[in-house]
Amino acid sequence: MKLRMLFGLALLLVSLLVISPAVAVLAQEEEEAPPEMITLTAKHTKLEGVYGTSFEFEVDLEYTGATEPRIFDLTATGPTDWDIFITPTYPTDKHILNIELEPPPPFQTGPVTKILIHVSPPLWRLSEPGEYPITVGLTSGEVSGSIDLTVVVTSTYKMSLAPSEERLNTTATAGRDNYFSIEVINGGSGAIEDITFSSNKPSGWTVEFSPDEIDTLAALDSQTIEVNIKPPAKTIAGDYQISLSAKGKQISEDIDIRVSVETPTIWGWLGVAIIVVVIAGLIYIFMRFSRR
Repeated sequence: MKLRMLFGLALLLVSLLVISPAVAVLAQEEEEAPPEMITLTAKHTKLEGVYGTSFEFEVDLEYTGATEPRIFDLTATGPTDWDIFITPTYPTDKHILNIELEPPPPFQTGPVTKILIHVSPPLWRLSEPGEYPITVGLTSGEVSGSIDLTVVVTSTYKMSLAPSEERLNTTATAGRDNYFSIEVINGGSGAIEDITFSSNKPSGWTVEFSPDEIDTLAALDSQTIEVNIKPPAKTIAGDYQISLSAKGKQISEDIDIRVSVETPTIWGWLGVAIIVVVIAGLIYIFMRFSRR
């Protein structure tokens, strides 16, 4: 009997020794609550688009380590003059400056709140191709968090040719130099490099460009090109069409011009003289034979 009592006491003592540390840990965990935290995550933190594109990031917010809801102030910063604002996932026309977040129930995760970050480069000022950082932050007292996002702006290439005098036709004298000017316009967001010029013209015609090439034409810039159109001396008067082409490393463009060819004045007077001589000859012959 005494042996059984001693065995029972020993078993009870061992149980107390095992359970006491676990109870102490649980008590300590109940006394020391986890710190409050706000976590921002995004499935996509870098978006790419051409100049003029609007970007939209979806960001998840998770508030943990508390038992009561908390209101956080929202901030979104980026390049100067860019339009950046925050909305709920619905409706997206409501710009928000703060948000109330609920902590998760004990021993659970979430809830996760989603917000949208809308980013638009200014259309009135060119944004050079490259990477632009965007920072989104939440703050409530001493609790804060942030996430870094990136917008990648790529180049757009757009070239156009336009007559300097806004007319797609010109007059040329056969056998002579005839000058016509065009504007090469870069309407894109990236520079166009190594622009050369060529023409599709009637056989025997000469078309020369000055300058005959452009090393680099910056975005939203333009340059005037003088075009010398010279039909052969024996070209018959009338309307002809030529095509002027500009070809760059990134893009090419062409324009059709109607050319009205006139004969030189000297040939006109020569024609009149021939007609006068013919008429005079006819009169002389008529008068001579009429006397007989």
